[in-house]
Amino acid sequence: MTSVDKAAMVWSIAIVAVGAGFAMSGGIALDTGAPATTPPPPQESITTPGEHSGIMVTKTKVPGFERITSFQDPGMGHDEHHIAILLPPSEDVYSGTLRYYASEPIQLVSLVGPLSSGEDNGQPIWTPDGVTKFALTFVDPKNSKGEWNFVGNALAVHTMKTSPFIVDYRVNFDEQPESDTVMTGTIESIIDPGIGHEFHSLAIIIPPSEDVYSGTLSYSASEPIQLVSLEGPLALGETAPMIWTPDGKTNFALTFVDPKNQMGVWEFSGNALALHTMNTDGFTASYAVVTGP
Repeated sequence: MTSVDKAAMVWSIAIVAVGAGFAMSGGIALDTGAPATTPPPPQESITTPGEHSGIMVTKTKVPGFERITSFQDPGMGHDEHHIAILLPPSEDVYSGTLRYYASEPIQLVSLVGPLSSGEDNGQPIWTPDGVTKFALTFVDPKNSKGEWNFVGNALAVHTMKTSPFIVDYRVNFDEQPESDTVMTGTIESIIDPGIGHEFHSLAIIIPPSEDVYSGTLSYSASEPIQLVSLEGPLALGETAPMIWTPDGKTNFALTFVDPKNQMGVWEFSGNALALHTMNTDGFTASYAVVTGP
């Protein structure tokens, strides 16, 4: 059995067990915060605890969305958290858009992996057993409804609580094997070869190319990083507000974004893609990236 199979089985068993428990107790649901719509059939209505203990409220599932109830997070160190698995661990790469209406503010989770031995080097990690390890991208939008463009080997939503939550969700996604346009990996940074960047570190995900890439990057790094894309090389005499050059002759327009975090998702475009820090200490990063036309 592969590591992906093991992790998927952990989540699947937990989902079945929790689902059976709620079936025996009659089920629960919460206010989704969705706009008013024509009420769905009666069987869509489920009774659940309201915002105040002891108050019961009946609400309806958002039409056209799936509904899922969270369970105790099986990840080590997450035993006091709750999670709802939307796309289980896969050897292929998921990419798409998640829309959600949850019963309370939630966090958004994607995983990359499983990582090979020794690849976990400071990145945030999720593991069910201490052996099978995934790089963790954990985003807290501080809301209960929204939309998220994601990429990775698994997708979930999460709270740092022991009480269950409910989320109505719709995921439009592709599941693709790795290719020239679908990539995951773990990389170590190098000293930035750009002139004026000799005291910086750089991890190149997509090296400079004549091709123009646009897509979604999910990253998990061992320290806060900056996001870099390059456009070019520029024609002779052409300028840009920020320039990156390895030799003073071949110039690229530089897009430099500092999200002030070590994990997240970025919509990018350009002829190259990299992660960066303003020190020479070096860093490790795991990533998933899907590009398109």
